Amino acid sequence: MWRGRHQIRVVIAGRLRSFSADTLAEAQTLADAAAHEAEAPSVAASPTLRDWLAEWLTRKRATVRPQTYFAYEAHARLHIVPAIGRVRIDALTPSHIDTLHASLARRVSGTTAHHVHMTLKAALNGAAKRGHRVSNALAAVDAPRRHTKDIETLTRAEVDRLLKAAYGDPLEALYVLAVTLGMREGELLGLRWQHVHLDARRLVVATNATRALDGSHVLTAPKTAAGKRTLYLPSIAVDALVRTPRAGDLVWPGADGQPMPAQTLFSRRWVPMRKGARIRAVSFHALRHTAATLALEDGQPPHVVAAMLGHASVATTLRLYAHVTHASTEALVDAIDARYGPRLRVLSEELLAQYWPSETEIGSTATETECRERESNPYALTSTAP
Repeated sequence: MWRGRHQIRVVIAGRLRSFSADTLAEAQTLADAAAHEAEAPSVAASPTLRDWLAEWLTRKRATVRPQTYFAYEAHARLHIVPAIGRVRIDALTPSHIDTLHASLARRVSGTTAHHVHMTLKAALNGAAKRGHRVSNALAAVDAPRRHTKDIETLTRAEVDRLLKAAYGDPLEALYVLAVTLGMREGELLGLRWQHVHLDARRLVVATNATRALDGSHVLTAPKTAAGKRTLYLPSIAVDALVRTPRAGDLVWPGADGQPMPAQTLFSRRWVPMRKGARIRAVSFHALRHTAATLALEDGQPPHVVAAMLGHASVATTLRLYAHVTHASTEALVDAIDARYGPRLRVLSEELLAQYWPSETEIGSTATETECRERESNPYALTSTAP
């Protein structure tokens, strides 16, 4: 039996559309569904990772510190975009993340790979906040493990040679402050004479020399509140600062009067000084690690060392300097010997007879051999009975 079809024509989004069904109610349902879909906000297609990173970096440029921006930009340009930049952010799969990690494993350390992973995570979180559809593939893949390496420090003999070689050098006080108080490279290059108070034997860490986005070197405030601190100066630092020539507002300015570039300090000043002092090939930052290590070895409490270094938490100090050097190991052994070494005990007559034959006089002078035998069993030592 032939059955007719019902048709409804309605205008949706400025267009005349027809909907047919076996019943009028079904046709009306189709029309209503189409109208509802047209009224829903349209969702733009998700951008590729390359395009989104470019947009994200543009926003980040104005909101993060220059060094943080440089790190984000390098991670995106050198690693993320070449590996998976063509993939849309809503189409990322765990396999794509594995591809990125494999590329990183061939080229950089585990620590750098971890940082790149976290940069990608931050960028995708930013996309989600902007309303883009974002794949959750990153949550299914563990971040690369950070590579932990031993902290480089100078030996005490190397410190002595450095201080001797640096004496009278225009940067003598810079080396002294780095290796005794652990000041950072940027803090030293950004130190101003107005923050140095020789009469009071102290200085204030209030500025940090950094590279701006345009490549110039500028002074900025410390990154954290703990970074801004007052350091009391040892005599060796005061004497070195007195000998430092004054050539402007900065204690150690560059050729143009602005902060000295870190690369200039390293290649033109530190490397020749290190070689002249017969010090191993270590970075300038090793001086900061040396100051912290020697302070801890000398018995300074961790919270005091953390304040000296400008760490926001003493946990950071404990994590960085959990290593045990040869000198501190010897001190630990000495402490154990002092705790459990030979001691005086009063023994009962039964134990006395067990450790000393009856023919041995307690008050007699023991031979060297007898003393060594007794020391090998220190708990057998005795004194005259009360």
